[in-house]
Amino acid sequence: MENSRNIQKTDSGEQLKSSAPNSGYTAAISRVWAMPSKWTFEVKPIRAIIYKYLTKNWIDPFAGQYSPAEITNDIEGRGAMFQMDALDFLKSRGTNSANGILFDPPYSTEQCLRKYTPKHNGTAGRAEYWAKCKDEIARIVNPNGYSISFCWDSSGVGKNRGFGIVEILVVCHGACHHDTIITVERKHAAI
Repeated sequence: MENSRNIQKTDSGEQLKSSAPNSGYTAAISRVWAMPSKWTFEVKPIRAIIYKYLTKNWIDPFAGQYSPAEITNDIEGRGAMFQMDALDFLKSRGTNSANGILFDPPYSTEQCLRKYTPKHNGTAGRAEYWAKCKDEIARIVNPNGYSISFCWDSSGVGKNRGFGIVEILVVCHGACHHDTIITVERKHAAI
């Protein structure tokens, strides 16, 4: 069986719409260009995609500056409601307690180890730490809720944790910077 695909040119770039049979979702993939910023949520196309899905009761475990989430955590403070390790923060939240989550961790192990106090046996920033964070996100987000992940890849929380990709936005920052890849996923309704 083939996926159905439709490519459209828009003012801000190209958009590919694709749906897999029996997935229940049609994912839109777009690419735009924008100046980079130390603070992810200050980049205009990134703010736009967030506000497309944002409602009340959203959580951000790596809030940094300018997070639009209602419930924020940042290990270094920076105006967040909580100042905890992200995994500890996620574990403290109730099951099915959030309409959505903004998952914007440091993108590389080097960034994480440079910026954050290594915790959890030195795994902070490594694959096993991110996997544990994603397990907690799957537990926290309500059925039909959203996860918006920001990274250098589009893996998101993942279908094995009950999420389906709704939209991917690639934000190109020029030749000297990595792209920011935003993956919007929706948690499948409980059966």
